[in-house]
Amino acid sequence: MPEIVDAFEKDGQYFAIIGIQVSSESKQFQFGISANGYRALRKILQLRPFDTMPGVKQRYFFAGSYGRIPASSEFRTDIRVEQGRQGKKVEVGVPKDLLSNLVWFSTIRDFAEATHLPEANLHAS
Repeated sequence: MPEIVDAFEKDGQYFAIIGIQVSSESKQFQFGISANGYRALRKILQLRPFDTMPGVKQRYFFAGSYGRIPASSEFRTDIRVEQGRQGKKVEVGVPKDLLSNLVWFSTIRDFAEATHLPEANLHAS
């Protein structure tokens, strides 16, 4: 499952950092996203489905299931939120362009498929 690591704005442009694992190796990649994609990722990264104490880290993963939201331009998708050994799936709305990228990341079986993207080693997963 691709991990949603971060979403940020720089010089009026929006970016996401996604972590993927191939075999036993993990890498994080940065790519540009739309303003709507940025807002959706910021909402995802603020999900708190567990009773948490300050400073307890949660991780967010694209769970792979998705579908169209009726009478909307958005799609629904499941995000798995993990805290320690606990995990919960949460359904969220995302724009089509972001969903397309998340689906693509979930299909990568060789890092060579993502060589056109810069690696993002600044953010630990």
